[in-house]
Amino acid sequence: MNTPNPEDFSRDEKPRQYRAHFRVTGDVWADIDADSEGEAQAKAQEMAQSEGFGFELDDLGDVEITCIHKKPAMFRVLRDGREMQVSKLQPGDLPRDPRPDGF
Repeated sequence: MNTPNPEDFSRDEKPRQYRAHFRVTGDVWADIDADSEGEAQAKAQEMAQSEGFGFELDDLGDVEITCIHKKPAMFRVLRDGREMQVSKLQPGDLPRDPRPDGF
């Protein structure tokens, strides 16, 4: 398969969007009500896997900005029959027009 030509695809350029990566470190202590150490371990695992972890950044120690970069343009493609937006084209990607919502 031939590599697609980027010029054939419409793009969501995101002209004013940048992406910042933060590395957050610190210690968090939480009291957990449980009937056994095993149950407490299971509840702690659940907490650690929950979105947002339930703490604000103010509760944590160090916040380091590791990098800031321009958000990449997203190519609007049909890949394996599905509408997608991707940052890198692959062989077999087909150009598509944006939907009314811009996707």
